[in-house]
Amino acid sequence: MTTTENIVETRPAPFTWAQSAQYSQGAKAGELVFTSGQAGYDDAGNLVEGGFEAQARQVFRNIEKILHQHGASMSSVVKLTAYLGNRDDFDAFKKVRAEFFTSPWPAVTAVQNSFLVEGML
Repeated sequence: MTTTENIVETRPAPFTWAQSAQYSQGAKAGELVFTSGQAGYDDAGNLVEGGFEAQARQVFRNIEKILHQHGASMSSVVKLTAYLGNRDDFDAFKKVRAEFFTSPWPAVTAVQNSFLVEGML
């Protein structure tokens, strides 16, 4: 393995509220881009209103920004893991996901998780 294969490129968070966080919103290693977990926060750090679908759309917009920052796009995504506060939101998750992804679909794992920040759906 050469030295360049070990390089991880991180850039400042594309969201002002996250720039003081002690982790990278996204990191690039070789041709791979890894994103940290995202929530339905807008660029100013406010949790978007409008329910689950609005938050899910914001999550995908956030992922899109991070990918673009590293020269990638949503069509580059091969694996997606989603943590849902309520399993009844799974159909809405699929609906919103289809707004951002097309066939060939990324591999997806969806998990119900009650350990979310208050207000996150």
